[in-house]
Amino acid sequence: MNDIVFAGECSDVGEHRHKGCEIICASSDGSMISAGVEYFYKEGDVIIIPRQAMHANAAGELCVRMENTLLPINCACVISGEGAGDIRWACMRARACFLKDMPKKQVVLDGLGGLLRALIAAYCGGNDYSPAVKGVLAEIERGLSDVTFSLENYMRGLPLNYDYVRKLFKKEVGLTPLEYLTAARMSRAREIMLSGMTNRFSKYTVSQIAEMCGFAEPLYFSRVFKKYYGISPTEYIEKNK
Repeated sequence: MNDIVFAGECSDVGEHRHKGCEIICASSDGSMISAGVEYFYKEGDVIIIPRQAMHANAAGELCVRMENTLLPINCACVISGEGAGDIRWACMRARACFLKDMPKKQVVLDGLGGLLRALIAAYCGGNDYSPAVKGVLAEIERGLSDVTFSLENYMRGLPLNYDYVRKLFKKEVGLTPLEYLTAARMSRAREIMLSGMTNRFSKYTVSQIAEMCGFAEPLYFSRVFKKYYGISPTEYIEKNK
């Protein structure tokens, strides 16, 4: 869930929003308004903008945009000091990789996306979720590769109102629990395909990948994957050999 779709210099200066999150590396002191709140930053700081958050930024700043990335923040975050330095380094590597043609480019970008997500979670708090939402996230993580896992049954069994938990999850995470589960499973499938993992004798088949990602029906897995990434699993594997 760490698809880097852009890494370079910011060109959007007016108010705008992105489908995914945006990481902005400040080259000078300034301020930014996001969701009606003004955030002040210094040269060298890093600003994290969550998905779909309205904001405006200065042209010329180094920025990285990631889609299908779920961060433990629901508002903009300014990171300074050592944390900002670590994130800036990863952003610079992402830009260098994004701008050149290289073998296994998507694999490297995915790895850098995962590193950026971990750094942001470490330096931006990571404790913004309520106990109920943390519980759902943990259960989803446990059930990712289980074809018998039923998110619906789990949530119906909670000692809390189903609709309340669903709305709370959507408010804090930005996706419904089912959307989050689907995104996580699609990300896992993509990682398996890009890694070239084998079952000792040959590369995993689409049916095997589907089962590893919690799908009992390979055909349904293929439909979801194509809807999510725009091409079928077979085409995706062939494209990223």
